[in-house]
Amino acid sequence: MEFAPAPAITAFHVRTLLDSPADDPVLYVDTKEAPRIEVWTSGDIRRATIVTTRRQVTGWIGEEPDDDAIHEILPRLQDIADTVVGGS
Repeated sequence: MEFAPAPAITAFHVRTLLDSPADDPVLYVDTKEAPRIEVWTSGDIRRATIVTTRRQVTGWIGEEPDDDAIHEILPRLQDIADTVVGGS
């Protein structure tokens, strides 16, 4: 059985994750109703729906990445999100 891909992850989502005031924010797929990409505190999110954490993203591209760096990781994040949607 094939699954529909997750909603597109954009630079806006990554910037929202990086700029979040939460202690441990995550980028995740909200699978209630129609799937959508959201940012929230990790403790409130089911682990199976998490695409990435701020800590992972800053490890990949630094704490103050430029637009090019963010755009370079979007395909990787999209692949993870597609897997999350397919497994939920």
